[in-house]
Amino acid sequence: MTLKACNFLFILLLALPGAAFALDSIAIVDAIQKQYDATKTFKAQFIQKSYLRILGQSQRAEGIVSIKKPGKMKWEYNAPDRQILVSNDQALWLYLPDEQQVTKMKAQSIYSSNTPALFLAGRGQLTQSFSIKKVTEKDGLYIADLIPLNKVQNLAKMVLLVDKNNFQIVGSRVYDNLGNKTEMIFSDIQINPNLEEETFQFEVPKGVELIDLTSME
Repeated sequence: MTLKACNFLFILLLALPGAAFALDSIAIVDAIQKQYDATKTFKAQFIQKSYLRILGQSQRAEGIVSIKKPGKMKWEYNAPDRQILVSNDQALWLYLPDEQQVTKMKAQSIYSSNTPALFLAGRGQLTQSFSIKKVTEKDGLYIADLIPLNKVQNLAKMVLLVDKNNFQIVGSRVYDNLGNKTEMIFSDIQINPNLEEETFQFEVPKGVELIDLTSME
């Protein structure tokens, strides 16, 4: 089962004063981390584009994401198919309304195997999980290539798209070791909105099948 959740800097390595470029890149990464640390809640529209290499196909989805750190997330996919993913300290639920089915998992399962999710949920540090490959600038954005330090995970690279004016993350691209790619672009971003705790609770609707995997993990 693939979780659509998910989800999340470039260093310019040139021969000219290499130390100066490295310091600038480290400063950019630190500023991005600082901005994200200051973001306690986050809400935005998103467009997700996924490329599945084995099928040679691209898929597009869109919806609304709400995040309350640490560890609380809600992804509401409105198109092409309705899906709701809710994560909190207790568990993670994936609800497929059209299939009348809910899958429940331990929250740790997604964070232990998904570094971008760990960072999005406010439980990770960029420089502790990634080495910086390069940072470039384009169209008012910093584009940061990050390589995971943990080679065991099925993650080849994460790219962050960051607003140069305020170091706010506005998108990401995740590449796995099988050649698949997932791009997430955020819009209508709200920083530190008031998000009620009920947003991150989930009750299985009546008549909906529950697949509980918590005892199997």
